Amino acid sequence: MNPARFNRATHFSVVWAFMLCFITILEWRSLDRDPMKADILSPFIQRHIEITPGQAQTDRAAPIDSLGVEPAKRPQTVVELGFDGPLFLACFFIPIIVFHGIGALFTHLRKHLEP
Repeated sequence: MNPARFNRATHFSVVWAFMLCFITILEWRSLDRDPMKADILSPFIQRHIEITPGQAQTDRAAPIDSLGVEPAKRPQTVVELGFDGPLFLACFFIPIIVFHGIGALFTHLRKHLEP
């Protein structure tokens, strides 16, 4: 029986996968607090901001706030967060394939260059 060989590519792949998922989840959670002001560093998360005029109130006269603007006419902000799954999978698997390719090439060269 052959002993199990240490494969650095597998360890790099596990570390890469864990860190990519951890950073993405951490950034997504930070957007839950304040999606308008938070900076998005991850290319997998898109933010779409839409500003719409307020809805008119028909049942009663709207009170005027301290700024002199009726609350019904104040613009409303809608923030939508999206997740780009195909880009995430590409950034997830391409480095793993590269790690394993380099590991296979190194093993092949080491096997053929040893006396």
